[in-house]
Amino acid sequence: MSVMVAFGVILYGFSIFVTTTAAGADFSKSVLSVAYGGSVLVGGLLAVPIGVWADRQGVRSILAIGGLLAGSGMWLFSVAQTPWHVVAAWWLFIGPGSAMLFYEVAFIALDQWCLPGDRPRALGLVTLIGGLAGIIFIPGTGWLVDLLEWRQAAAILGSLVALTALVAAAAVLGGLDTPRTSTPSTKRGELQRRLARDRRFTLHTAAMVLVFFAVQGLIAHRVAVFDEAGFDIGTVAAWAAAASALSLPGRWLAPLLATRFSSSNVQAATTVLLAAGTVLMLDGSAGWQMAGHFALFGLAFGAFLPLRAMTMSEWFSGSRYGATMGSQWTIVTIVGASGPVVTGLLRDATAEYTAAIAVLVAALAAAAVLLIFVARIPAPEPDATTAPTK
Repeated sequence: MSVMVAFGVILYGFSIFVTTTAAGADFSKSVLSVAYGGSVLVGGLLAVPIGVWADRQGVRSILAIGGLLAGSGMWLFSVAQTPWHVVAAWWLFIGPGSAMLFYEVAFIALDQWCLPGDRPRALGLVTLIGGLAGIIFIPGTGWLVDLLEWRQAAAILGSLVALTALVAAAAVLGGLDTPRTSTPSTKRGELQRRLARDRRFTLHTAAMVLVFFAVQGLIAHRVAVFDEAGFDIGTVAAWAAAASALSLPGRWLAPLLATRFSSSNVQAATTVLLAAGTVLMLDGSAGWQMAGHFALFGLAFGAFLPLRAMTMSEWFSGSRYGATMGSQWTIVTIVGASGPVVTGLLRDATAEYTAAIAVLVAALAAAAVLLIFVARIPAPEPDATTAPTK
C-alpha cells in the first residue's frame, strides 16, 4: 500500500500537475520536467547506498525516512513561487524520498523475505496493488486540483504519502526488518567489477536505460500530449486511469510467464507493445489513437514492471541483491531520468510533441532488440558474490 500511494502521489500526480490546469499554468513544462527528471536522477544516485542499507538493516527505517522526505517535498512544492523552489523541492526531498518508497526497496524486501518459489506470486501481488495507483490517483489528483487548486492538492497528497509510509513502517513492518541473509565481506568495488564483466548485466542494464528513458518521458507528458491535441483533460485522465486498470492482469501474469519462458524474451515482447502504443501518439489527434495508446501501454507496462526484478532475482539473488539492484538502478536513472527533460525541451523547442515522441519510439525499439539478444547469453560461472543463495 505504501508503494501504491507513493507512486500515485509522485509519479501519476505529476502527470496532472504538469498540465496547464495545474502547476503548468505557473511554471513552464521545461522547468517542471527538469524538476521531475532531476528527482529521478537523484533517486537513482542513491540506489546503491539504499540497497546496501537494505541488505544490512532491512527496509523499515528506509520506508519511514522516505515518507517524511517525500511528504516534505510535496509541501514545499505546494508553496513554490520561483523555478528554483520547484527544483529544490523535487531534487532535495521528493527524489530521495521516492527512492526509498518505490518498487526498488519493495523488490529487495521480497528477495529477503520470500523463498525462490514464492517470489513470482509475491512480485505479482505487490505490482498488482501498485497498479491501483494510476486508477486512483490520476482522476483523484485531477478532481482535487479542480476542487481546491493545485497547491492545496499537492499539500494534501504530501500528507497522505508521509502518513501511509510512517504507518506502514511503525505498525506493519516491525517484526520484518531483519534481512534473511547476511552481507558477505566482498567489497563493493569488487562487486562492481564482477557485474561489469557479466554481459547479461551490462546489456540488460542498457535495455533498461532505454525503456526507463522512454517510459518516464511518456508518463510525465502523455496527458499533456493529448491535452494539446484538443482532448478534454478529464477525458484524458479517465483514459490514463483505464490504462492503469488494463495493467493489472499483466502485473500478475508476467512473473508466472517468466517461470516458463525467458524473462528477457517476455520483456522484449512487452517492449514491442510499448513501442506500438507510443507510435499512436505521433499524430494523436484521433480518438482511436488516444484509446489505442492507453490500451497498449497499460497492457504492456503492467507486464513489464515485475519482470526486471524477476530477471535480476534469477541471476543475482542473495545477500548482495540490494547492492546489485542498486548498481543497475543507478546506471538506469543517470541516463533514463533525462526522458522527461528531453521530452519537455523538444516540445518547447518545436512547439509540438511529434519529434519528442519519435525519439521515445526509437528508444523502445532499440531496447527490444537488446532484450532479445540478452536472453541468448549464457550465464557466467557462479562466484561468491553473484551466485544465488541456497
